[in-house]
Amino acid sequence: MQRSVIIILLCLFAGWTASSQTNDSIPKTRSHYTLAVGAGWSHYFSNMDLVPARNVQKDFVGLSFRFMWEPEYRLSLGLETGFYRIFKVDSVLSPEYDMHARMNMVPLLLVIRMRIVDNFYLSVAPGIVLQYSQITGIGDKITSHQISFANFEACASYLYPLSKYFEVGGEARFFYVGKTNDYLMSLNAVFAVKL
Repeated sequence: MQRSVIIILLCLFAGWTASSQTNDSIPKTRSHYTLAVGAGWSHYFSNMDLVPARNVQKDFVGLSFRFMWEPEYRLSLGLETGFYRIFKVDSVLSPEYDMHARMNMVPLLLVIRMRIVDNFYLSVAPGIVLQYSQITGIGDKITSHQISFANFEACASYLYPLSKYFEVGGEARFFYVGKTNDYLMSLNAVFAVKL
């Protein structure tokens, strides 16, 4: 009996305290959408050497485009795509022939992002990747396309608000490509607009 009375009194006290707070004491944020564009250095980590290392270039500029729905909660959802060159190979096979190979990828990801503290976010993003390669210089141009379904991205972002509608910052992302069992790392500068 005594325990029930204490629980009832605690519930009444908590309800009285909550009802006495003014509406202004609880900060409210409105749900909004954000469009972000990022560009920066990317590096490809291959699980095998395709040709001698002196011919392979794996450092490029990558682009990312992200559309986010940000409700008043810490979690937000969005879609992400981009363009990343995975590797480039230029080789001279003989005085008459040279070979140029390129491999690119375009990810299509579902982003789940969480605000950890003000302006700092962590996100995970599963999705698909469209990979395509092109080889020129030996006869006709050779192209191939493949779709990778088991892909995963982890990203840490810092976005500093410039005004009510604009943010700038940086992102560090780590990407796993399931089809080739390879990794991509990217450091991007980001510009975001709240819609």
